[in-house]
Amino acid sequence: MKLTKLLLFGFALCAISSCSNSNTDINELILGEWYNESMIVTIDHGKPEESAFKVPIGSWEEILGIKPILTTYTEDGNYTSVYTDLSGEVSMETSGTWEVKGDSLYLTENDITTAYKFVWMDGKGEFTGFLDWDSDGLPDDLYSGIQIKK
Repeated sequence: MKLTKLLLFGFALCAISSCSNSNTDINELILGEWYNESMIVTIDHGKPEESAFKVPIGSWEEILGIKPILTTYTEDGNYTSVYTDLSGEVSMETSGTWEVKGDSLYLTENDITTAYKFVWMDGKGEFTGFLDWDSDGLPDDLYSGIQIKK
């Protein structure tokens, strides 16, 4: 009986310590450079008129006409995303701040914050969240993207 209680206490202690370190672990995973591999955006998610915009692996340049977006997350809580055209010229650069809360990454740009659930997949990350992809004023478009950490 004492061994069972001791084992249960040990499991509980491990669970508590892993929960308390999860933000630190995700912060460490997020830091650095990432580039897009694929994505799917379900526009008007959950509505009868929903549609999907897909960019499968290997089709980024063909479908979007740009190189995969390079996003860099720095230790000071800032990020920068660089958009490069097919000739190698930077066509756009966006930046903002990032923060991890639980299993989600919060990106803030121009006073707009978007939450992405983050799932680590051995060198890759899946980022899933709602945003306003179709610019209709509603964050009702479900984005799910796979990015590779450099």
